[in-house]
Amino acid sequence: MAMSYLADMEVTVKCLSAKDGKYEMEMKFDKADVSMTMMGTPQVSPLGEQLVGQSVLFTADANGEVSGIKPATVFDAWEMAQQIVEPVLKGWYPHLPNKAVAMGGEWKKAGEKETESSGSETLTNASFKFKEMRKEKTHDVAVVEQTLDSTISGTSATPMGTYQVAGGGKGKAEFLFDPAKSRVEKLKGKVDISMDMTPQAGGDAVKAVVISHVERNLLE
Repeated sequence: MAMSYLADMEVTVKCLSAKDGKYEMEMKFDKADVSMTMMGTPQVSPLGEQLVGQSVLFTADANGEVSGIKPATVFDAWEMAQQIVEPVLKGWYPHLPNKAVAMGGEWKKAGEKETESSGSETLTNASFKFKEMRKEKTHDVAVVEQTLDSTISGTSATPMGTYQVAGGGKGKAEFLFDPAKSRVEKLKGKVDISMDMTPQAGGDAVKAVVISHVERNLLE
């Protein structure tokens, strides 16, 4: 049996406060379309509608390390939404280098194995490349290409039961960085995850595909 998930989200991110190199951030879901296809039959998930208007809080440092992810106010769908939100923030939040990088230069972020809210373990490595400078409105921005490589293992608790999971995937994003103001202005990306899910209680294995799109734009 095969099933796939598609999550298409638009969010607004703002900085609430800054102290000692730590930034308290808020991410609000402006648009969220989530659907599932099982045995060729597509179904719209209510999760998308439940996410719209909700906000998630987290802490980021100057390099883009993310921690302390939690809902601004607890809502019914948070347990399921957490399985989407955490990998997106931790894997896709732009990681900036500790020193200046010349055009064409690259840097990497070595991943650490993390236990997701569902119980599965995820290891994500990211690489970045300074592609070019571009004029954006009235100022110059650096165009950075971001590539992700994820591996998923362990067990995952879902509304349909607990599964042994194994798989991974790749993603690619591009973001615009304003060096004068040291801020990311835009980000757009996509990640595809494919994994085998074997029910612990027995039964047929499920081939699951999760496709996520994220787009961010700085609001002046």
